[in-house]
Amino acid sequence: MSSAKYDVVVYGATGFTGKLVAQYLATHPQQPKVAFAGRNASKLQDVKRELVDVSKDRIESIDLMEASASDKASLQRMARSAKVVINMVGPYALLGAFDVAKAVAEAGTGYVDLTGETDAFAHMARELHGQAKQTGAVIIPSAGFDCVPFDLGTYFAAQEIKKKLGPDAEIDHVLVGYLVKGSVSGGTLASAVNMANEPEVLKYTQPYWLSPVQGTQKLQKYFTRYLPQFGKYGSYTLFTPHNTRVVNRTWGLMEDARMSSRYGATFRYLEGFVAPNRVAAIVVSTVMRTVAWLLLHVSLFGVFLNKMVPQGTGGSMEKQLQGFGNVRTLAYARDGTTKALSVFRVKGDPGYLKTATFIAEAALTIALEKDRLSPLGKQGGVLTTASFGAEVYRERLTKYAGVTIESADVTNADASRTLALPAKL
Repeated sequence: MSSAKYDVVVYGATGFTGKLVAQYLATHPQQPKVAFAGRNASKLQDVKRELVDVSKDRIESIDLMEASASDKASLQRMARSAKVVINMVGPYALLGAFDVAKAVAEAGTGYVDLTGETDAFAHMARELHGQAKQTGAVIIPSAGFDCVPFDLGTYFAAQEIKKKLGPDAEIDHVLVGYLVKGSVSGGTLASAVNMANEPEVLKYTQPYWLSPVQGTQKLQKYFTRYLPQFGKYGSYTLFTPHNTRVVNRTWGLMEDARMSSRYGATFRYLEGFVAPNRVAAIVVSTVMRTVAWLLLHVSLFGVFLNKMVPQGTGGSMEKQLQGFGNVRTLAYARDGTTKALSVFRVKGDPGYLKTATFIAEAALTIALEKDRLSPLGKQGGVLTTASFGAEVYRERLTKYAGVTIESADVTNADASRTLALPAKL
């Protein structure tokens, strides 16, 4: 990896979110060595021309390379040239993400993507984890809004309990509440439509699909769930199944490695999207489950969604800047008393603008901070954003990406209606 020409190659830089990643990396204070890759050299050149507030020298330092999932040799060249490949080409199961990750696993470098498709993640975990450990490759799917705030929030809330009770403390469960304002991207909808080909992906089942070990959690269908950290009720969403599986992969990886940061054998993950009231939460949950049913049973519904929000499109920058995300994770210890809160906050559309920063900083964490990663991160494998080096990743998100991630012991907070949060949170 040290001989790689580039710190990061953005594969799929011509897409809407790919351009946001390209812009972020081009203006990054650390000036990483960057290249843009894709099928169309002319469109890649357009991405360079459209960069804003970037010096001429910096623009000239950014190289272009042609690469395509249909040309395995081009993927291998790309993987060998970069410390990390950022894969922005989705839907991931449909458009060759496994082949890109396989080239990286063979090269012993790094890979990150934005997939919310459990089957795509599972294919990599099943087939590439062992090889990546042998070569030292760090492969991290789902490094965007799927599933960074949920995975990191769980990790830091759990570690807060361990600070108080000791490293052997076990977490009974975490309850995540999230309030966001943003757009649903065309890429996300395209992925959801494609997931209808693997029905179990969209269903709230198989919590340990991605985990190397099986746990005890039994998923129960819900329409509303009280979220004391907001003093409101939360709903089920289409994010819930994949979030649950990714967080449980973190749990399983750390449990299997007997890491001091592990959550405990009977850990459970629960979440809800904040709604104005209980009735609204039930309505949102019903709509989400109806959408999932239609995707699974009515093929024309997927066609309609793809036409409604075409892939590769997104809102204006003005609209994206108006977005925000507030993810609050409550962790409950098995002692029945101790609890901790982690708060993950961003300004900007979580699904577009901030997702671009999440994935870019995940890539730069691998490329520039390899010696500071967790034992799992240093070893390599198909990992998660909470298992590869959560502390250094949080440090970078805070320093460069405008993300706030704080945690505190809230054992003595009044949860009768809403928690009396520490002032800094």
